[in-house]
Amino acid sequence: MPHARAARLEADNTRLSDAQIAVEATRRLAWDAAVPEHAVKVHVSRGRITLRGELQCDEQRTAALEDVTRLFGVTGISDHTVIKPE
Repeated sequence: MPHARAARLEADNTRLSDAQIAVEATRRLAWDAAVPEHAVKVHVSRGRITLRGELQCDEQRTAALEDVTRLFGVTGISDHTVIKPE
């Protein structure tokens, strides 16, 4: 059993903190030209990202979700964005 415990400790040490995930998710959203600047807010709890904000179309929502979906350490995503056409 010592090997299982060592592997679990190693996995815990490589997991990103919620703050680190939030910083990276926010950075990716900021760099995506398809997502309006400051339109989406990011909250992370236990590796789960929650997106909130107002977007103009489904394409922007899709882009935002794609930006954060494959981030290392993310355990899930809750999308609470709303589409509000201009």
